[in-house]
Amino acid sequence: MKRVGRIALLTLSVIGLSLILGVATSRSVRAAVSALVTVSNTPANPVPTQAVDAKNAFEETLSLGLSPQPISIPAGQRLVVDFITISGIADSLTGPIQPTIILQSSLNGGGSASYYLDPAPSPVNIPGANQLYLAQPLTVYADNLTVSPAYAGFPPYTFIFNVAISGHLVPVP
Repeated sequence: MKRVGRIALLTLSVIGLSLILGVATSRSVRAAVSALVTVSNTPANPVPTQAVDAKNAFEETLSLGLSPQPISIPAGQRLVVDFITISGIADSLTGPIQPTIILQSSLNGGGSASYYLDPAPSPVNIPGANQLYLAQPLTVYADNLTVSPAYAGFPPYTFIFNVAISGHLVPVP
């Protein structure tokens, strides 16, 4: 008889725990908590929205040597860079070299910033080639944008990079 009582107590305990967990994680409990937040927007103070679709898309690929290159941004538009890909090679005859690609952005309102991007060696070792790459999300706002080369270490005898910029255009406020 004691055994039946223990089994019944264990079964009721499992059912009770299941009910407690079910109530604690139910959607209705989370909905009740989130119902405490009130957002009030009037026609005079609407929620700002920005349409980003294919007509606002921006993509540009350039071949970069040792000279800076400006990116052409249409008048009245601001470029928002979302993603960048860098691939290429940099070699020196006299010692190690670390190439850097710099995005220099400025806003017509006066703000400016420089973003330093250091491509890393490819995990695939190809004899005689020092292949470097970088692909990453990035957020840069620019009314004017220049892509510039830089390096640390010894002077390069080879410095060739493809830089692909992907983003979207928004009207300048």
